Amino acid sequence: MKILVLGSQGMLGRDLVSRLPGFTLTTVPPFTVIGANHAQVDITQSLDTSRFIAQERPDVIVNCAAFTNVDACETYVAEAFAVNTTGAKNIAIAGKEAGAKIIHISTDYVFDGTKNGSYVETDHPNPLSIYGKSKYKGELAIQETIGTYAIIRTSWLYGQYKKNFVTTMLDMGNRNHSVSVVTDQFGTSTYTADLSYAIWIIISKNLQGIYHVANTGTCSRYEWAKKIFELTGDQVSVCPVKTGDYKRAATVPQNSSLNCSKYTMASGYTMRSWQEALKEYLGTLGTCSFRYPNAL
Repeated sequence: MKILVLGSQGMLGRDLVSRLPGFTLTTVPPFTVIGANHAQVDITQSLDTSRFIAQERPDVIVNCAAFTNVDACETYVAEAFAVNTTGAKNIAIAGKEAGAKIIHISTDYVFDGTKNGSYVETDHPNPLSIYGKSKYKGELAIQETIGTYAIIRTSWLYGQYKKNFVTTMLDMGNRNHSVSVVTDQFGTSTYTADLSYAIWIIISKNLQGIYHVANTGTCSRYEWAKKIFELTGDQVSVCPVKTGDYKRAATVPQNSSLNCSKYTMASGYTMRSWQEALKEYLGTLGTCSFRYPNAL
C-alpha cells in the first residue's frame, strides 16, 4: 500500500512525509509513504499529473499542494485558481484513473465568518477572498469527479517547517518588544503534528466525505498572541487593534472557527486543545520552559 503526499515541501506536506511512516509501522500490510513537490509534478497540467500518478500507482493521494498566500491570491488570481481549483480537479481525475482515494486539504476560509458559532460541515460555504473561492471550487471539483475522497477543512495552521503566525509573533516580539494583533478575528488554530495524525486516522479508518479538523477551542488572534508570550515568558506588549485598522489585500472571515464533532464521532479521536498543542510546538522551538508530552 502506498501513500503519495503532493506538496511535500510545504509546511503540512513536510510534516506528513516525516511522520506518516511512524504511524504506519504497526499496519498490516505495511504502508509506504512518498512525497512529491512541484519540481516533480505540476498539478496545474493535467497530462503531467496523470502521467506522474499513473507511474507512482498510489493507493492514497494526500493533496497538500496549494497557493496559500491569501493576500497574494488577490493579485495572482489566475495562478490561485490554477493551483487550488484546476490542480485539485487534475489530481481527482488522475486519482480516479489510478483507483486511488483522494485526501484533499481545504480551509476555513470557504466560509464568510458571519455565523454566530463554529462552522459544521453542512454549513453553506460563502468565501470572501480569492483564496477561499479557489479552494471551495477545488472542493467542488473533487466531489464532482471522484467518489472516494475525504476533504479536510482545517484552519490557522502552524508547524515546524514554515513561517507562520506563531513564528511571526516571536520574531516581531523579539525585535520590537510589542506587537499589534486583531481582537475581532476568531478561529481555531491547528498544529501540523496533530493534523498529520488526524490525516493518518482518516486514511487508516477509510473515512470519506467532508471533515473539519483542528485543535479544540476557539480564540481570537489577540488571545493567541497573548498565550504565545505567556508560555515563552517573553516581556512583549500585545496591543489590541481591529480588523479595520489593519490593511490587507484580502477580506477574511471574522469568525472561521470549526466544529470538529463529526471527525471525533467518526474517528473516535479527539484533537487536543489549541493551548496544549501550542505548548508542545513552542517546546520544539526551544522557546518554552518545558516540552509538552507528545500525545501522538
